[in-house]
Amino acid sequence: MKRFRLTKVLMAVLVLWSCTDDWKFSTDSRYVLGFSADTVHMDTVFTGVASASAGFMVYNPNDVGLRFDAVMGGGTASPFRMNLDGEGGAVITGLEIPAGDSLFCFVSVNIPATDDVELYRAFDSVRFVLESGNVQFVRLDAQGQNAVTLRGRRIETDAVFQARLPYIIYDSLYVADGATLTLSPGTCLYFHKDAVLDIAGRLVAQGKPDSVILMRGDRLDYMLPELKYDLLNAQWGGIRLRESSYGNRLAWCDIHGGNWGIVADSASPVMTKLNIESSIIHNVSGNGIEATGCRIEVSNSQITNAGLSCVDLAGGWSEFTFCTIAAFSLWTVADQTVLVSDRRDDRMIPFYGASFRNCIITGRHASEFVTVFADSVRNKAPYSVSNSLIMVRDTTDARYGNVVFERTEGKNWGSYNFVDRTVRGYSSVFALDSVSRARGIADTLSVLWPLDLAGVPRPPSGADAGCYQYVPLK
Repeated sequence: MKRFRLTKVLMAVLVLWSCTDDWKFSTDSRYVLGFSADTVHMDTVFTGVASASAGFMVYNPNDVGLRFDAVMGGGTASPFRMNLDGEGGAVITGLEIPAGDSLFCFVSVNIPATDDVELYRAFDSVRFVLESGNVQFVRLDAQGQNAVTLRGRRIETDAVFQARLPYIIYDSLYVADGATLTLSPGTCLYFHKDAVLDIAGRLVAQGKPDSVILMRGDRLDYMLPELKYDLLNAQWGGIRLRESSYGNRLAWCDIHGGNWGIVADSASPVMTKLNIESSIIHNVSGNGIEATGCRIEVSNSQITNAGLSCVDLAGGWSEFTFCTIAAFSLWTVADQTVLVSDRRDDRMIPFYGASFRNCIITGRHASEFVTVFADSVRNKAPYSVSNSLIMVRDTTDARYGNVVFERTEGKNWGSYNFVDRTVRGYSSVFALDSVSRARGIADTLSVLWPLDLAGVPRPPSGADAGCYQYVPLK
């Protein structure tokens, strides 16, 4: 019995000794840490706004444990912040990594605002001081962009936004009835999650080919190593034109990544509510353009990859010329690309006409141009599609003139029109491919739009439909 008890005691001692050996910490200078990166480059951030966390792994590749302190080189004055093993601060002491184990070091940056319009570079390093006296470093590198921050701003009188600094918009930006907001060429508006550009007055966004006006979400970081948040939809709200809003004009604008593109509320079709020229509305989770009882004109523009319809027209009067309207979203199978009707929900809306000239209307469905009208007006509703490439099931409609109907054979019908040039597989490009049937089918109206959306000259006759003239790849 005593021998049995002695054996149990010896076994317990051996187990304890074994565990103690596994957790043995060394002060021998031969042993050092390993890191997943020697430098952490942070994405560009707006000054005064904390970045999302980046980070790196800290490894102990040795067969003994190591103790160390982590020290931010710039101390508490550093714009960088770190968190190791659940502890944050400029100095974190008494950290331990057992043999073969690892820790994750989270790093964020908040760069203070300056008066400089240029990007501001910030540098620092995390210093790892081991009990042995060894010192190792991981460098930190970030750049900050100064910006004008607007929170719940209401514009009651005429205002002009300049392009000197970008604008970050929280809680939406409202333009009151009777006021005009003018965006200068090159102005950039970055909207926080669900923030809206809400126009009861008037919006004039007149960019230039080399100074495009940008409206997008405010996240500059990455969701995944190869996927920027800027390539995702639903990053902000969108533009809403209220019932009282008329005379809105957008030229050379890039609007993308929202819950919707532009929603135009009910209005009189006698006055022009919205004129869009040489602009992009792309990658939104709802409708690209949604107009109810409005008079709108859209030319030389790209309306693409909407989660619902790229163009949803209920009543009113609309004209689209040299537009590429296509739905090939990587994230969802959309509704019909173009919907023309005389109703919004359960409400009938007077329909005065819709014209699509020299356009491309295509997508993944067999019919991408869909009309919904009351029985009494269905056969005489005044819409037309001419000199365009259109994906539609019913090819007998007399309101289609000189159109080319999309082919539906093969695996990639619809998308074959476009050069599949992508940004790491996530960003669609709608430049024409050499085999596109949209080539050479436009009418002589090209004299009014001599340059396409990319600045390429159109011939006076035999131009390509859509907003891009074909250019051979080099």
